[in-house]
Amino acid sequence: MTQSPVARPAVPRPLRPRSRRSFLIWLSGADPYILDQTPSDRPKYQGMGGAVLTTATLAGVSMFFALSMALNASIAAAGLVSVVWFLAILNLDRWLVSSLQRSARRRDILKIAIPRAVLALLFGVIISTPLVLQIFGPEVEAEITNIRIEQSEAYQRRLNSGPLVEEIKKLQSARSALVATIAGGGAAVAPGRDPEVVRLNALLRTLEDKRDTNADAAVCEETGEKCKGRVRHDAGRGPHWREYKRKQADAERQIAIYRRQLTERSESIRRSAETAAGDTLKEARTRLPIVQARLKLLQGAQSDQQSAFEEKNAANKGFLIRLKALDRAAGDDFTLGLWRTLVFLLITTLECLPIFVKILFLLGRPTRYDELLETYERERLELGKQNARKERQAGFLANNDEILYADYVARERAKVLEAMAQQTAAAELAVAQRSLDLWRDRELRLLPHDLDRYVDVGGTLPLPIQEAAPTGVQPPANPVLAAAGEPGNGRRRIAHWGTLTALFRRGR
Repeated sequence: MTQSPVARPAVPRPLRPRSRRSFLIWLSGADPYILDQTPSDRPKYQGMGGAVLTTATLAGVSMFFALSMALNASIAAAGLVSVVWFLAILNLDRWLVSSLQRSARRRDILKIAIPRAVLALLFGVIISTPLVLQIFGPEVEAEITNIRIEQSEAYQRRLNSGPLVEEIKKLQSARSALVATIAGGGAAVAPGRDPEVVRLNALLRTLEDKRDTNADAAVCEETGEKCKGRVRHDAGRGPHWREYKRKQADAERQIAIYRRQLTERSESIRRSAETAAGDTLKEARTRLPIVQARLKLLQGAQSDQQSAFEEKNAANKGFLIRLKALDRAAGDDFTLGLWRTLVFLLITTLECLPIFVKILFLLGRPTRYDELLETYERERLELGKQNARKERQAGFLANNDEILYADYVARERAKVLEAMAQQTAAAELAVAQRSLDLWRDRELRLLPHDLDRYVDVGGTLPLPIQEAAPTGVQPPANPVLAAAGEPGNGRRRIAHWGTLTALFRRGR
């Protein structure tokens, strides 16, 4: 059964005259109806709305410059994203301003204002950075050029000290040796490059220096010449002179031995070189093209790496390198650093201006607008409570109607069930009566033909007792009870088969 919805009582709404609409007033979050009643406060909130619009405009311009500098975006794409960013900052600043409400205690005002001021300061720093970079664009570009030069030189130094350059130097040395071998007719190893020859030459130089030193010392002791800062012990050919001469003679003997070994080693190298000149020349001619091809490949890879870095370095015009360039330029120039700081603070202050102005409003004395707004807020709160109470009472009434309706339905259903029970009992009585009549007619027809079934043939009992004795005659069963699934066939023997109550007896 469907139920019709309960209509809620209409809530009366206060009628307001149309107030003057202003976009700046809407941005400030003030109530235009209350401002119409306090016209002296209207310019203040118009100025606050203008500050919100100014910060959003600066944010949009800053986003346009940031996209152009960092991503090299097209004008259309940068403009579209800047408009979206403008609307987002506009809505955010409006929320920050309108969410600050006056409280009775300044401590409560500061608890609400400090997180919003920090959020506004964060956005101000982020938004002001692209504008500062754009203002000092020429200085930033000049410093970026210096940074690119330094990065290119540093990369070249890393490249020259890497494993690729080391391999290139080895290949160049091998190529020079192979070219010299081919030009010399196959002399694979020059005598001067043999390790043993090099060792013997080094020993000869050492011994020759020792010989010359002792000879000069002996002359100094004998004649006083070639002293060159030496200490002269005794003039003439004394024991020191003889010692120097002995050392000189030992050095000359060793020099003669090493020179003989050097001559023999050189001759051996020359003979070996002449013997293997053909094989060495053939091997040099075979290896030279391989070394040249490998050298050309590595030099090409080195050139490609340098070109790729120079291309990437020249294309680096992103946000980070600009910040780095501005920091370096400001650090080297005091005037630039000072003006950079002042411009940064100015733009950041402009971005935080709406929230700062609203905080100053709240910390100052309440204006007429604030007093009237507080009065309206109390009235709206009271009206809301009244509406809530009315809706609650209406809900109670609706629940009471539901309960009364349910009781009424229950009573009516009880009446219907009682009437149905009476009709059912009457129908059962009629069926039982009709069944009894039919049973009686059938028994009367069968009585003349089967008398022994109804009369005790022994005749031993008196008639009254015989009438009271049980017989084999059974009255009809209740058809309603039999149809309800009662056990048996619904019949049983009774003492007095002529009584009406026998129709309703059943085995249980």
